[in-house]
Amino acid sequence: MASRVYSRTFQKAAELAGGSRKLANQLRVPIAELEKWIAGAGIPPLPTFLKAIDLVLDETQPRGGLSEPSDATPPRDCAGGSPVNA
Repeated sequence: MASRVYSRTFQKAAELAGGSRKLANQLRVPIAELEKWIAGAGIPPLPTFLKAIDLVLDETQPRGGLSEPSDATPPRDCAGGSPVNA
């Protein structure tokens, strides 16, 4: 199962990087090693895998960070308001 996680992560990272060769250059690993990991064979070094995860996250996160939707309804203040039939 772990090899599937590595494989899918490196596949997505290669797609986002513009191909396996470009990703191998970014990660500073031999293309043969990267292709092995993409195929689900072998286990990459943890720092290399984490770099691939960072690349995927950086490219797939919504721009502007994590924030609340701008059309959110503000909370209502129950203490205030106008009197009814006063």
